[in-house]
Amino acid sequence: MYDIIATDLKRDHPLIDGLPHLVALPIQGSGTHLGRILAVSGSEDRLIEAEEAGMGSLLADDACTRRDVLLQMSWYDDPLPEHLALVLFDLGGVVVKNITMLGKIARRYALEREQFFTDYRHYEFPLMEGAISEEQYWQRAAEHFGIDVTGNPFLDAFEPVVNDEMVRLIAKLRSSGVRVVCASNTIDSHWNILKGMGVLDLFDATYASHILGCAKPKKRFHHLILDAEAVDGAQAYFIDDSETNVMAARRMGLASLLYADVPGARASERLASAFALLR
Repeated sequence: MYDIIATDLKRDHPLIDGLPHLVALPIQGSGTHLGRILAVSGSEDRLIEAEEAGMGSLLADDACTRRDVLLQMSWYDDPLPEHLALVLFDLGGVVVKNITMLGKIARRYALEREQFFTDYRHYEFPLMEGAISEEQYWQRAAEHFGIDVTGNPFLDAFEPVVNDEMVRLIAKLRSSGVRVVCASNTIDSHWNILKGMGVLDLFDATYASHILGCAKPKKRFHHLILDAEAVDGAQAYFIDDSETNVMAARRMGLASLLYADVPGARASERLASAFALLR
């Protein structure tokens, strides 16, 4: 996703008219990392220059729509469907906060942070999809890093805190007749902790990647949930703090909100704005 639109289009062009965070293309200087800038132009040569500089690019031709622009912007959130029937909530970073654990584990075992993080990423999705167990991971990690692992570090380092504003929204949705479910990438030990905290009781139904055998951002993850709920995607709404997951959901036609701070708006403000008309 991108934070800023760099364009050589006129400000009243239908693709960008009224949009925030616009700068002129070519870029004359910006405090924003170029990788967070989307170049929008009718000139292919100018877009090639933008790509070479590290920016994203979108050709403003007859096939390009305003929504094509909006869906790539970090500060854009889809409006609620007219006939909202189901809201899917991510858990970590959304319904619960304080979920980071890798740094704690690296410090506990005196591991070089980047080496440990890089190694873990190779096993993150197999863990979340239940392809390998946490015990199997730590047996391998102990041999690989030459450390004596006691217990389950994933369990010991996980100290989530409930996000009250999400709890209030979930209760409001349920009281208004909208079904709410959690749609979480997780592992067994974390799932059990959240269950013990009562977090899973907030929902009408719960869906976890390690039980489904499939994780976000795969389309199948959402399809499995929508099928189980017997709800059309046009009547559903998805909330996640991951840009990758939100983009994937939008590509399959699922209206979504990125629950994250962005230039000009904090996550809480975006959430309140999206659900302002909820009765």
